[in-house]
Amino acid sequence: MPTPDEVRADLSAARDELAAALSAAPADTWERKPESGEGEDAWSAREAAQHVIGAELYYTNAVCEACGYDGPDSPFAGGLELASPEAAGAALAQAIAAADSKVQHVSAGDLERSHERMGPLPDVFESWTGHLRDHAAQITAAGG
Repeated sequence: MPTPDEVRADLSAARDELAAALSAAPADTWERKPESGEGEDAWSAREAAQHVIGAELYYTNAVCEACGYDGPDSPFAGGLELASPEAAGAALAQAIAAADSKVQHVSAGDLERSHERMGPLPDVFESWTGHLRDHAAQITAAGG
């Protein structure tokens, strides 16, 4: 089983990949949808960014539910509209701050817990990091 520091380090690395994808995203392709694809595969970089940044709080809430913590306060009370890659980078920083205010408290004992729908907490973190990486790759591909 991974340690709390290991899951936090992997999460941080996945977030760095997303931040790099956002930083490199060209503004002139931000709204462009791919020529083919269905569902999430048909999203523009903006749509993917809005989804994955909002999901930071979804995954954080799942961790909090499993651990018995109160969930984070959302920095996006008015909704999440990302007009540019720069706005997405700023929103990602806000989401990370809100998430980390809770994730920093996850202990080794907490990692032995399970979320009732998402399973063991290490699997929740693995899903979270995979989600970040998948959408970072999608945003990168959308800019090409």
